[in-house]
Amino acid sequence: MSFHKVIDKRHHEVNAVLGCKAPSLYEMPDRLVCAMLANILGGPASNSLLNKELREKRGWVYGIESSYTQYADTGVLAITFGCDRPNLDACQDAIGKILNRLQEVPFTDRQLRSYRKQLLGQLAIGSESGEAQCLSMGKSMLAWGNIMSPQETRAALEAITPADIQAMARRLFAPSHLSSLIYL
Repeated sequence: MSFHKVIDKRHHEVNAVLGCKAPSLYEMPDRLVCAMLANILGGPASNSLLNKELREKRGWVYGIESSYTQYADTGVLAITFGCDRPNLDACQDAIGKILNRLQEVPFTDRQLRSYRKQLLGQLAIGSESGEAQCLSMGKSMLAWGNIMSPQETRAALEAITPADIQAMARRLFAPSHLSSLIYL
C-alpha cells in the first residue's frame, strides 16, 4: 500500500524520499537485478541517471541518490533528494519521466555492459576495505551459509539482461507502488 505525505517544516530546502517495496534478501536473482537498477538510477557515480538529469544538467538538486536495502522478508528501494521549494514539482516530474522510461524502453546490450562494468568496478573498490569485506562476508554467512566468490558475483551480474532490468522497473515503479514523504 502506498502513501504520500507532505510535512511543512517552513524550510527553504525540501528533503524528499520516494520509495517502494523491493525484493528481499532471499529473492535471487531479483535482488541482484534490483541492486543493479538502484545503482544505475542513483548510485554513487556522477553518471547515474538521476544525478545526470537533475543535478548536472538542470542544477535543481543539492544531491540525489537511490538506495536498496534488503531485509529477510522484504526490501526497500528509496530515492532521496534535496532541492529548493520552487524546484520540487520539476524534480518530481523529471524523476517520474526517468522511472517511466526505465519501464518502457529497455537498455541496449551496450548500455547494460557499461553499467555492469561500472558496478563491478565499484564492488572491486569496495572490496579493498577490510571492514566492509568482513561485514559483507558475515552477512552472507548468516543469510545463506556461504560466501559468493568474486567470480560467482560477476557471473550472476553478467546474467542480468536488459529485459530483467525493465521487468524490475515495471515491478517497482508502477505509480500504485510508489510512496513519498516530503519535508518542506
